[in-house]
Amino acid sequence: MKYVGTFNDQADCLDLRATGSYTDQTYTQSNDDNIKIWAEQSSRRHSTILQGKAGCGINLSSYGYGEIEGSSITGVYAHRITHAKSDNWNGCGEGMQPGGEGYGGLICSRSCALASNSKGLVDTEISGLYVPEILDANSISRVFALGVNKQGYFCGADSRPSSDFVTKYPIQNIVLKNSAIYPEPGCMSSIFDDAGIIEWGNPSITFFDESSSNTKICDFEGALSMHENPSYFVCGFSEQADAEKYCMTTNGVGSAINVEYNIVNGANPNINFPTCGMKAAGTTATE
Repeated sequence: MKYVGTFNDQADCLDLRATGSYTDQTYTQSNDDNIKIWAEQSSRRHSTILQGKAGCGINLSSYGYGEIEGSSITGVYAHRITHAKSDNWNGCGEGMQPGGEGYGGLICSRSCALASNSKGLVDTEISGLYVPEILDANSISRVFALGVNKQGYFCGADSRPSSDFVTKYPIQNIVLKNSAIYPEPGCMSSIFDDAGIIEWGNPSITFFDESSSNTKICDFEGALSMHENPSYFVCGFSEQADAEKYCMTTNGVGSAINVEYNIVNGANPNINFPTCGMKAAGTTATE
């Protein structure tokens, strides 16, 4: 199918709301959220997207309204994307208008931790995401922004009864692999929890293909890569000195922090990203 011509904010694309939903070879244009996974065991294959600046390219669980366990997104080709670090919804979070927060990105959740999504973000895979470099055309702010934003503009926490929300929200076994983002991101990616309720898996999010990698010899196959010449990979340490010693690029070890954290209770998010040296794969951001 083709779905084009949505230039306005709040012109979201498809929500897949039935368990086992499946699409293949879609071509969709949206200024707001584009690929939205709402239901368990859903599958989106070979999706070409044209993405404006009001929403996310991939929105996991559609603001936390739906379960996504067992879902997969395979082959996403973002041939046009206009995110910028100054955007209210997808930017770096500085100077945002009320409700902007900056928790959008190419991949986002903005989950409200609603009772309808009590399983949280679990057992879901994104593979084959590709964003080409097109000079003065394609631009990326955050590559990913994942977590709970209960107090955010979209959730209405002040006007809902507490029974609408869960007190524990799992994030575990989310995999982003075999993907390449060629435009230089304008912002760090983000992991966040403004309610202190996330139960972080071990790992919570993995950024390479564990099944084909040999982490003991610093071999990370299918790692999510950014930029080019050299490409670099997710580096989730909290200290730049650790990034320089252990994080990786295609030129070897020596990188920079590219993930920031806003976790109110200071919990360890347990993300699993490529490292080489004393701190092996699976090293978390706060160790």
